[in-house]
Parts: sequence; structure tokens; C-alpha cells
Amino acid sequence: MSNMYYMVTITKREYGDLFSRFFYDSGVHCLTAALCDGTAQQKTLDLLGIEKTEKIMLSAAVSGPLAGELLHRLMRTMQIDVPGNGISFTIPLQSAANLASLHYLTQGQKDENEVSKMEENRFSLVVVIAEKGYTELVMEAARAFGAGGGTVIHTKGISEKNSAAFFGMSIAAEQELIYIVSRRQDEKNIMRAVIEKAGPRQEGVSAVFSLPVNHVVGLRSLTDE
Repeated sequence: MSNMYYMVTITKREYGDLFSRFFYDSGVHCLTAALCDGTAQQKTLDLLGIEKTEKIMLSAAVSGPLAGELLHRLMRTMQIDVPGNGISFTIPLQSAANLASLHYLTQGQKDENEVSKMEENRFSLVVVIAEKGYTELVMEAARAFGAGGGTVIHTKGISEKNSAAFFGMSIAAEQELIYIVSRRQDEKNIMRAVIEKAGPRQEGVSAVFSLPVNHVVGLRSLTDE
């Protein structure tokens, strides 16, 4: 599976239907969507007189040749590289459990023999699992070491430690999953800063880890350099 990628696209929530149709028309029929929020600083939002941006995250497994084509068309057709429109990136897929899983993930996609040349692992996706309300602290630490912004997905922890019983029902603690795309050379400094600023002593961050990202479109602060 050296030529398969997990593509993540984050855009404004009002563009969700438009981008979903773009992917479906491009042969990507197994697409998942999650509602999320941006991490723009409040002082910036106040200066512009706007509310915090609601976003949607679309993700799918795609073949290498299709990934390259989609990234190009996201810029040319969907104008994702226009500031504020969003970001799309690809993560190399290591394996699938079986052939049925692979067929499910790639349903609707054409078989391709051509292998597109893509930049390898110039970027990283830093993932932070934090308690609700700690996003600003996390992003303050991350921005100090080159992070331009992030995306917040509201989740619930389901481990025994994070659950409490209420009338015999398990109530999971609210958490925030924070995605930060960064340059690979900034990755370790960002993770270290987040842990030191909001980690175990403050009990705000439960875990921080990173994934390799081989290509990014729509975030000029990273891709223009």
C-alpha cells in the first residue's frame, strides 16, 4: 500500500455540500465528514468583526495518482489556496486489514497504473488530545514555534478514567482533538511547547503525537517557503 493516502480536507462548514459533491464527482465515494471549529485568536476575530469559523472536515482513502490530481484540482477548481477557504493534506497509508477493507475505502475510484510524483513528508500533523477549554492555551504554545493555526474537533473520552456513572449510565468527559499542520522541522518544538504549557502539571493535555504529511495545499504560510 505504498501508493495509498488518507486525504483530509478542512473547509468552511457552508462549503460542505459543494466539496462533498466535488469528491463524489471525482470518484471518491467513501467519504466521512466531521463538524469542527477553527482556532483563530479572539483578538483577530474581534478586529475583523466576525465570529469563530465553523468548519467541516472531509476525509477519505485515495490512490496516489488520484491524490495528486485532487490536490491540483482543489487549488484550480475549488480555490482552496485562497486564504480562509481551507486546507487539504495527505497522510501515507501503511496497510488495510484485508482486501475487502481496501475495496470499501476505494469504491468508485478507477484503477490507475501511473504513479504520480509527490513530495514526501515535508510536513507533520500534530494531534493534541486536550480537555475542553484548553485550545487557546495549546495554540498559544504552538504558535510560538511556527504553527499558523489549527482545527478543533469536539469529542468525548471513553476510557474508564474519563467516564463517570450517572443513574447507572456512563457519562464520558468532553475533550477536544486539535489538529495542527506544521513544517516537519517545527514538529518536535511544537509538541514540546504544548506539553510544557498545558501538559501533565496543568492537566489540560492528555497526549500529543504526530503523523507524517507528504503534501499540503491551502496553507500558504507553510507551502510558500
